[in-house]
Amino acid sequence: MESRKVIKFANLTIDVIENTFASQYIISGDVDENFRQKEIPRLKSPELHLHLKDVGNFNSVGIREWIQLIGDLSKHSKLTFHECSVSSIDQINMVPHSLGSGKVESFYAPYYCDCGRETVKLIKVSEHEKELRQNQAPHFLCECGKTLEFDALEETYFQFLTSLPRAG
Repeated sequence: MESRKVIKFANLTIDVIENTFASQYIISGDVDENFRQKEIPRLKSPELHLHLKDVGNFNSVGIREWIQLIGDLSKHSKLTFHECSVSSIDQINMVPHSLGSGKVESFYAPYYCDCGRETVKLIKVSEHEKELRQNQAPHFLCECGKTLEFDALEETYFQFLTSLPRAG
């Protein structure tokens, strides 16, 4: 049985979907001084999936609240982060505790093309693990047909992946 609750703050919305075995938090907006982690239900599903595609900025007050929430959720559930926005990845790299004991399943990364286009591409860790372990950005094509260039420092941007468990 599924239950759903939407929690709204001034600049942030959290859609909480509870299931018996795997629940979800779909988060959109800015994690700032208006975010109150105590208002977020602590679901005790075996697995919690956090979707961060539409997360914008974090500020110092918001990240303190975020770390408390993630720490609490990590006590009872296996956390998996999906579609982490570029700003989420930047924050995770600056404050590793913002993942708790969770793992990133997929994330967005910035790219640009000589034709002038800028874009973000979704990277699934399991599909690009070999390149990512070597701090190499996966290759993507632009709409114009040229190869996109990664628009960050690979060794810095992929820093959060250093804790990936080794396969096999």
